[in-house]
Amino acid sequence: MVVTRLFRSLPTTFTLIVGLGLTLTTTLWVGRWERLTRQSEFQQQIDNLTTSLQRTTNRYNELLLSLGDLYRVADNQVSQTDFHRFVQRALGSYPGIQALEWAPRVPAAERAAYEQALALQGSFEQASILERNAAGAMVPAAPRSEYIPVTYIEPWQGNEVAMGYDLASDTTRQVALDLARDTGAIAFTARIQLVQETADNQYSFLVFLPVYSQPASTLEARRQHLEGYILGVFRVADVVEEALQDLNFGIDFYLYDQTASSDEQFLGFYNSALQRVVTTANPIPKTQPGRNFLCSDQQNCTQSLYLGQREWRIVFLPSSAYQPRYFPLSTLATLLIGLLLTSSLLIYLSRWQAELERTRELSDLKLRLFSMASHELRTPLSIILVSAQSLETNRAILTPTQQTNAIERIQTAAKRLSQLVSDILTLTRAEAGKLEFTPEIIELEPFCWQIVDEVQASLKPTQHLLFELPLPLPKAFLDKKLLRSLLLNLLSNAAKYSPEDGKIQLQVSLTSNTLHFQVSDQGIGIPPTAQDQIFEAFYRGDNVGSVQGTGLGLAVVKTCVDLHDGTLSVSSTLGGGTVVSVALPWVE
Repeated sequence: MVVTRLFRSLPTTFTLIVGLGLTLTTTLWVGRWERLTRQSEFQQQIDNLTTSLQRTTNRYNELLLSLGDLYRVADNQVSQTDFHRFVQRALGSYPGIQALEWAPRVPAAERAAYEQALALQGSFEQASILERNAAGAMVPAAPRSEYIPVTYIEPWQGNEVAMGYDLASDTTRQVALDLARDTGAIAFTARIQLVQETADNQYSFLVFLPVYSQPASTLEARRQHLEGYILGVFRVADVVEEALQDLNFGIDFYLYDQTASSDEQFLGFYNSALQRVVTTANPIPKTQPGRNFLCSDQQNCTQSLYLGQREWRIVFLPSSAYQPRYFPLSTLATLLIGLLLTSSLLIYLSRWQAELERTRELSDLKLRLFSMASHELRTPLSIILVSAQSLETNRAILTPTQQTNAIERIQTAAKRLSQLVSDILTLTRAEAGKLEFTPEIIELEPFCWQIVDEVQASLKPTQHLLFELPLPLPKAFLDKKLLRSLLLNLLSNAAKYSPEDGKIQLQVSLTSNTLHFQVSDQGIGIPPTAQDQIFEAFYRGDNVGSVQGTGLGLAVVKTCVDLHDGTLSVSSTLGGGTVVSVALPWVE
């Protein structure tokens, strides 16, 4: 039996294992695919941000190079008016530019002439070369071998304080000036504070393009023929915000100058929610990139910009606004669909197996019914046949009493045969799910008396059937055929297994909404080991001895009770009788 059950459960178990395995495998694959897709999307977005920044700074470089072409074409003789006219269009097109300037190289011997020429331009508070002192105030520059003073400034408004400022007076600026001079290429400064800047913690940078009096290809020639510098003045915030004004992916980033010393590398933090660069943020990322699946490797979230012989590093981080977009919807949908398909298949398979099991049980029942019928029907049919032949053959010599006895034997056998066929039909239809339940209003008292009279006729001569009922007995809404089969089987069983002088009792009572039927006898009783199986078809206790029976009676009773949504209970003592109690719903 255990092996059979295990064998029958194999398809369901196999389907469950395969279904869950395929679901989990597919879910993991889709999760990995979704993860890689979103990582790729994130990488594409930070590539776009980096490219936009690089393109913006490249445009600034191209602008300075075009100014360099102007100086070369004009043989370095560009007036302030020409400079003004040339840069106006660029200043209108590139709002990220703070200023464009020209700063010539002025040897110490030419300082006085330069300052005199500067004074002739007019409208300057100090017509001299200036520098910043320790307190940050603008003062005349100290003597040195040469100066790089700012001479042309566009736009003038807001930048006028830088007029005459010696760029070489500041170490950070001097480093970039020397680099541009010696390489002949554009050079960026490290972060600086502009002399015209009024806000605190506003980082800026300068871009220098060297201009030579004649072509120079060697280091010595470049140092000897340096004419001056064209320079662009930029705030870090202005450049970044202009470059990213049309891009908002919800990605924050930190900006560092890798070429600078460690304490001066931080350039700013871009807040994507505000679309602004702030320098008050913690210069160290609050969340390490490796802790976010979009940045499983820190290298994947880091990009570099190469600007004027310097390297800027950008560390990207998904902002809090970016995270909801990465809910694993496809993975969850795949898991739910897989579980749904597996569950549906299991339900279908379970129903198929249940139907198959039901068909098998029905087939077994039919075989047992046919086997039982061939045995149990033979006896009443034989009685009927023998009695009928006796009447037909010996009618002339049989006394009236003998004829009456033969007719009664035929009637008893016919009733037994009818009850047997009725029980078989009831169980067969119930197993097939085709047993109809058709309740109707029943006058209980005459109905019960009719059942009692019918059973009374088949009792042993000295047996007694007692019928107790409340007065008056109410009407009930029950299935008459099923109730008849229920009571007949209970009373017949009680009579069958009771002794010759035994007493059988039928009690009917009513409590609130329940109708109670109780049949008790003084028969052989039911063994305790058999009481859990007595409602199964064809089951009979091992103490029945030679008492004839089919084992269908209590199975039919249980079927009738179940169709009424009632309850059934048995109390029995071996050798001390049995009490069967039935409770059915009562509707007034």
